[in-house]
Amino acid sequence: MIIQENINSAPAGKPSPTAQTRETGFPSPAADHRECRLDLHEHLVKNKSATFFCRIRGREEEPLGFYDGDLLIVDRSLAFKHHSYVVVALEDEFRVCRLWNRKRCWSLQTAENKFIALNRGEYSRNMFWGVVSHVIHSCI
Repeated sequence: MIIQENINSAPAGKPSPTAQTRETGFPSPAADHRECRLDLHEHLVKNKSATFFCRIRGREEEPLGFYDGDLLIVDRSLAFKHHSYVVVALEDEFRVCRLWNRKRCWSLQTAENKFIALNRGEYSRNMFWGVVSHVIHSCI
């Protein structure tokens, strides 16, 4: 049996007890099999208001390691950095590219292994949609 004291149950004029959990009596034989539910949002999403899920469709992104059906977790609040996988708007479609910084010159590596230089005048944060923080990939 587990007893949890209620913080708001202290008599008037006395300090409230801290919330405590105490086990009393004999433990349940099933206590070893008690498990908490796994919440992927808790582990994979750091900023809920800036995180989006995208699904890869097609085989164009396979050279970068993203396969048809993969689920991308994209965080728009993360800073772009060297070697980040980013979702960008290229040629009227969203693509996954790898961001490179060589001698302070930024470029995008596409799945076709082409490098697109980002000149200072052309650089627009509007083309960057977010940073890929995680990929959920099916193994079957």
